[in-house]
Amino acid sequence: MAALVTGAWLRPPVAQQVAALCWRRVGEGHEVLLVTTRGRGQWMLPKGWPKEGKPDDEMAGVEAYEEAGVRGALDPSPVGSFHYEKRIGAGTVMECEATVYALEVREQVARFPEAGQREVGWFSPGEAAAKVDCPELSTLLTRFAP
Repeated sequence: MAALVTGAWLRPPVAQQVAALCWRRVGEGHEVLLVTTRGRGQWMLPKGWPKEGKPDDEMAGVEAYEEAGVRGALDPSPVGSFHYEKRIGAGTVMECEATVYALEVREQVARFPEAGQREVGWFSPGEAAAKVDCPELSTLLTRFAP
């Protein structure tokens, strides 16, 4: 009988998402944008599902516009990633990994697809890191340097 890697076959697959780390210059530093999730109202980066035929960085930009009403210059190279648990329905949890792309915000509009469904806020990197409920994302926010 072949040896099994302990527990590896029991783990469900990790769902892949894309996220936008939206930022803007403020004085000699920068601020980052967070949005609240629709379900539990937790602070998070704009994120969503990749789309076949569309580059992941562009999809991160689409999510930034749909969830926060921002557009700008996207860096096509990821700045990092983070894992989190996505709640789906009553008591179902899916493990996700979000690949993060930096977006320097050049425009923010008041009317966007998910306006009224989420809060949008600008924070210093330290404030943002303290608001998110994900240690990997918190570290990414504090280490990000445009």
